Amino acid sequence: MQDSTEKWQAIADGVWSLSYHFSNAGMQVSTRMTVIRLADGGLFSHSAVPLSPAQKAALDAIGPLRHIVAPSAMHHLFVGKLAKLYPQARLYGTAGVLRKHPDQPLLEPLPAGHEAPWVGELQCIHLDGIPMLDETLWFHPASGSLIATDVLQCWQGPLSLPVRMYLGLAGGHERLTVPRTVRLLVRDKAAVRAWVQQVKNLPVQRVILLHNSVIDVKSKQRLDEALSIWD
Repeated sequence: MQDSTEKWQAIADGVWSLSYHFSNAGMQVSTRMTVIRLADGGLFSHSAVPLSPAQKAALDAIGPLRHIVAPSAMHHLFVGKLAKLYPQARLYGTAGVLRKHPDQPLLEPLPAGHEAPWVGELQCIHLDGIPMLDETLWFHPASGSLIATDVLQCWQGPLSLPVRMYLGLAGGHERLTVPRTVRLLVRDKAAVRAWVQQVKNLPVQRVILLHNSVIDVKSKQRLDEALSIWD
């Protein structure tokens, strides 16, 4: 069912997000699409969600959507739906996303940093060492926003019983953390520690999570605490 009641929320100057609620493996969960306005006025979108006509109209009022990014092998379900609404936008994905979407012939690999159309405005950090996730973290220096997919989670507010049971096992209820389910997927601890240090060096002012919440209070402290499991 289309989650048409949600509205775009302004998170920071030039940054908006839209939550989408759906059922996954029997759990009622939410995901988030984050949009950033680039210097040329075009929009970059992170992790697609389906849009109702009203949600699309509201997005179009912000600016033209030119870049659609599927940021991990686990967050790609709705990329085709968004691409149909914006056939003029370029479509990018990680290697895992490309393997899962032979149905999207226009899907491109994420470009190298110096070749990316958002160079100087967005920083992409691939999470080496956890190949199953094939996840990328994104940092927007102008707003100090770090966008994470699954490697960082913090679920807040009313939650269904299945979600609470999952969080009892994985962690992440009312506390920013790396879920235990993610820790079990690590295959190269040295590579993980390298990107952790890179993330810790960023001047983060908020952490935008795909699942459920945005961390904008003591965000740098809470981020460092969450990543300290790999110190």
